[in-house]
Amino acid sequence: MSDTKVPQHPIGATLAPIDDSVMLTLERPLAATTPEVWFALTNRRVISGWAPYRPSRDLSEIGIVHLPEATTATALDDDDDNPESRGEVLTIVPGRMLSLAWGDDTLDFEVVPAETGTVLTLRHTFDDPDTASSYAAGWHLCLAALDGITQGIEVPAMTGEAAKLHGWDALNEQYEKLFARENHPR
Repeated sequence: MSDTKVPQHPIGATLAPIDDSVMLTLERPLAATTPEVWFALTNRRVISGWAPYRPSRDLSEIGIVHLPEATTATALDDDDDNPESRGEVLTIVPGRMLSLAWGDDTLDFEVVPAETGTVLTLRHTFDDPDTASSYAAGWHLCLAALDGITQGIEVPAMTGEAAKLHGWDALNEQYEKLFARENHPR
C-alpha cells in the first residue's frame, strides 16, 4: 500500500455463486457515524473522492443515473453514452441501504451502526467469476478511501491507474489466493 494516511483494512471478502452470477461481499468497520457514511455513499461530490464511478447526480432518489468510470469521467460528466456507464438507483432505505445497477452489475451498500462507528457491507453481483479478485482489490482500495474521507483525511485518487500506486497489484494477488483457498480448501 502507499504511505498515505488512508486507513488500512485487512484482506477480507467472500465470493458466492448466485444463479448465473457471483456475489462478492466485503464488510468493513468504519470509524465514522452511520449518517456520515450514508452521506458519503449518496452525495455525488463526495462519491467522486472514493468510488470507481462519478455519478451525474446524488444517489438519494430511485431512478436513472449516469455512472461513468472514474478513469473516463470528466468533471462529473453526466452525458456519457457508454453502456458501461448506465446506472440506476434501484432501492433506497435512507441511512441504511442503497442498491445500484452499474452497467450489468448490481452494487448493494448496507450501513449498520456499531459501537465504534459503522459497519459497511458491500455486495457486488457480476457475471464473470474470473474478475472477482480484480473487483475485490479495487473495492478494497475504494472502501479504504471512503473510510479516510469520512474521517476527514485528504485521500489521493485510488481508482483506475492510480490504484496501482496504492498496492492494487499486491491486493489482487492476495484476493486471488483467498478465493482459491475458499474454492479448494486443504
